[in-house]
Amino acid sequence: MLLIRRALQIILLLMISAPLAACSGTMPTEPQRNAAEREDDMVLGVPDAPVIMIEYASLTCPHCAAFHKDIFPTIKVNYIDTGKVRFVFRQLPTPPVPFAVGAEAVARCAGPEKYFDLLDVLYEKQLLWIRSENPRQALMDIASSAGISKDDFEACITDESNIKRIREVSTLASEEHQVRNTPSFIINGELRPQVFGRPFMVEDFTAIIDPLLSAKSE
Repeated sequence: MLLIRRALQIILLLMISAPLAACSGTMPTEPQRNAAEREDDMVLGVPDAPVIMIEYASLTCPHCAAFHKDIFPTIKVNYIDTGKVRFVFRQLPTPPVPFAVGAEAVARCAGPEKYFDLLDVLYEKQLLWIRSENPRQALMDIASSAGISKDDFEACITDESNIKRIREVSTLASEEHQVRNTPSFIINGELRPQVFGRPFMVEDFTAIIDPLLSAKSE
């Protein structure tokens, strides 16, 4: 809770100090939604999948980067791409918060169709842009490689609606889902798996998802 409150305080400071503009990128067709989703969620998988998996994560979180590198590809192939799991990604920024907010804003600027591809790049190059002498320029370079212009980059990282969304998601995470750390996962409405003292493994997720799928098929 303290971490989330600190994140919100820094985001509020960003709102005061940053010039505000709307992202000027092209807005594609809105994806179909299910009852568990926000209208601004970024999603993968069919909306009527029997299992809904919501990840709360930060672009500056090394454990989140490890999950997306080592575990998520298997979940995507076995469950998301086969229509068994609907995956929802929600940004819950961790220190350095301005970097996390800016990085996810860049991914959103690419649009829903490219969002997860750019998310992969940001996680893959996490240490590069976080430790850069000029993280803003490093993020701009990543944005440019995805076809995002400098003007769109500037607009997206200072977008007032993005700051508002992060505040709402942070409150939802802490008050409704009792999320305290990143990454955290809500699977069919419950906070799980909860792992302490070791990294997540693929088996942690299959042990939860497979019984849910079996119960749905009965």
